[in-house]
Amino acid sequence: MIKKILFCLAVVSAVFIGIDRASAASFTLTPERENFAIDEDFTVDLKIDSEGVGVNAAQGTVQFPADILEVKSVDRTGSVFNFWLQEPSFSNQQGTISFIGGSTSGFSGRSLQVMKIVFHVKGAGTAPVTVVDGAITASDGSGTNVLIGGQGIEIVSSARAFPVTTITPIVREPTISGVLPEKPQITVPLYPDPAGWYNISSRFLVQWKLPSDIVNVSTMLDKNPESTPTKGEGLFDNKTFDAIGNGIWYLHVQFKNNVGWGEVTHYRIAIDTTPPLPFTVDFSSGPSSSNPAPIASFSTSDNPSGVDGYSVQIGDADPIPTMEGTLKLPLQAPAKHVVRVIARDRAGNTTDTTSEIEILPIVSPIIDFVTRSVFVGEGGLEARGTSTSGNSITVSVRNMSGELISSVVVPVDTRGSWFAKIDDPLKRGDFYIDVVAKDERGAVSLPVKSDVITARSKPIVTLAGLGITPAALFVIIVLVLIGGFVAGWFSQRSAKEQRQRNIIIAKRDITNVFNILKNDLAAAITAEDKAVEGKVHETKYHLNKVKKDMEKMEKYVVEGVEDIEKKK
Repeated sequence: MIKKILFCLAVVSAVFIGIDRASAASFTLTPERENFAIDEDFTVDLKIDSEGVGVNAAQGTVQFPADILEVKSVDRTGSVFNFWLQEPSFSNQQGTISFIGGSTSGFSGRSLQVMKIVFHVKGAGTAPVTVVDGAITASDGSGTNVLIGGQGIEIVSSARAFPVTTITPIVREPTISGVLPEKPQITVPLYPDPAGWYNISSRFLVQWKLPSDIVNVSTMLDKNPESTPTKGEGLFDNKTFDAIGNGIWYLHVQFKNNVGWGEVTHYRIAIDTTPPLPFTVDFSSGPSSSNPAPIASFSTSDNPSGVDGYSVQIGDADPIPTMEGTLKLPLQAPAKHVVRVIARDRAGNTTDTTSEIEILPIVSPIIDFVTRSVFVGEGGLEARGTSTSGNSITVSVRNMSGELISSVVVPVDTRGSWFAKIDDPLKRGDFYIDVVAKDERGAVSLPVKSDVITARSKPIVTLAGLGITPAALFVIIVLVLIGGFVAGWFSQRSAKEQRQRNIIIAKRDITNVFNILKNDLAAAITAEDKAVEGKVHETKYHLNKVKKDMEKMEKYVVEGVEDIEKKK
């Protein structure tokens, strides 16, 4: 019950997920013919045209008018589905047939059999038969719904039997011939190659050209390659035949003229709508091992056309074609891999089976040492470590984004040691190496990652044991220039401040000198006044004049010093 619910959910979800635009499949209904009388029984095959897509499950409801048709039986013998979550069931009251079927394998073909329905005609009229609420899921592991529609049919019934008319008679006046007719040249559009196999079963048209002397045509369809038609059917240049089942059939056509019946044309039609039988895939080393290239084994059979080959697809890689039932897989990395094997028959039907194999890694190598710093553009990166003797080690240099820069393969010696030197120049930046071991079978380990490796510029000069790189030298020059500029600025500022101080001192000293002179002159004048009171002596006059001149000089000198200060 749980499986049924899960399957139903998967199918329903696939319906709502939508259809892959690159994939397409449809239901087809194929009747014996389309005109029947009341009380007649007829068979309709429900099939799937997968359009080349592998499918493994389908569900749907066949609807029919219950007042005209009724179901007598539903037979799933020969169905591509080998388990049914809902057995085909019908209701003549509701006019429905419902089913949910699936398979552990995937199939593709143009006429994949789902079931055979036997109808009974109980009323007159036109009876459409269609498939609704359907879904066809691809065998892609995700249950993608690839259904794009369905081809319905219309059954016409009446109270009396319909004449089975598959020819259009021609009325004309034939010419007279002196020899028997030539063999008919036949074309069959649905089955154009008489040497090939076809995976579609449907009503088909046969055509030929009528020479002017032909008066009668005879046809026959059976499985005997040498049959001769026994009865003339009139004059016509095409005929529609009912669908034929699997196997090799022969269409026989013969012309008659006034001389008699000519040679018979035997046209081969080979039908195979059944995919190869389901099969399993086995691996020589089991489902899990360290063997990186195991042998996959698979085998199936097909009837009637036979198996025409296989293709093996590993993950998303391109399929590998093979005619044999075994294939040694290409070297695989440690991981779980999905292996899909598709068997193809000569008619183009396929059956696919999916299996999983796990490739285990061998023991990883050890990194004991790696150069942590190298110079830009010089290489010289070294690494060493240990691993199993006889292995080879792939040492890969990568940037911090994981991009491969360079790599080298080195052996592991008898002591279990390995050494690698990579001289490819590196650009400035950070890097790391990863190392992978490989044994003589091609099996590999998981990668081991080293510490960070820095590529830096090489110094152009060494001072006091310190290497100076071009970039560092540039920085030093810039710093020296900046230092000189700053020192000059400070020196100029210091000189300016010193001049300010000198000016202040000069102003002070000049003022003091003049104050002394003025005081001395004042004392001299006073003394003179006391000596000869009331009388202006020439000495006094001159002293007063000196005093005035000194006052002017003081003013001019001080102002001059201030002007110097302002200009500075």
